[in-house]
Amino acid sequence: MSEENKAVVRRFYQEVMMEGRLNVLDEIMAEDFDDHGDAIFGSPQGREALRQAIAAAHGALTNMNVDIQDMIAEKDLVGLRGTERAIQEGPFLGVPGTGNQLTWWGMPVFRVVEGRIAARWFNADSLSILQQLGIASSTPTGQ
Repeated sequence: MSEENKAVVRRFYQEVMMEGRLNVLDEIMAEDFDDHGDAIFGSPQGREALRQAIAAAHGALTNMNVDIQDMIAEKDLVGLRGTERAIQEGPFLGVPGTGNQLTWWGMPVFRVVEGRIAARWFNADSLSILQQLGIASSTPTGQ
């Protein structure tokens, strides 16, 4: 089952995140998807809320690429470590489009039940995104 669950998560990144095929969510994600996101990207609850969040991200970020460095699975859980890159073409987190590439890492854990993603716990390098957008300083406070 672990390999099948990994394949579902790979489809999420390849087909949904990189290719923008949001209709694939209907096949691979539970309708009542339960998200536990980070401070910047939030926790869209349910498949439709996630679909809207991804559509909004694709409106601002183009050429999304997810490089999965490590993926492990046990029972119904799939965890990975990866790096995402995208070009900021439109407004993102209140910053007008710059045409610059944004790069950040993430470490999600997915729960896959009966071939569908039922839950996700996600942490990303949100500070680096804010720094790349010029919202946060890269200088430590008090320096």
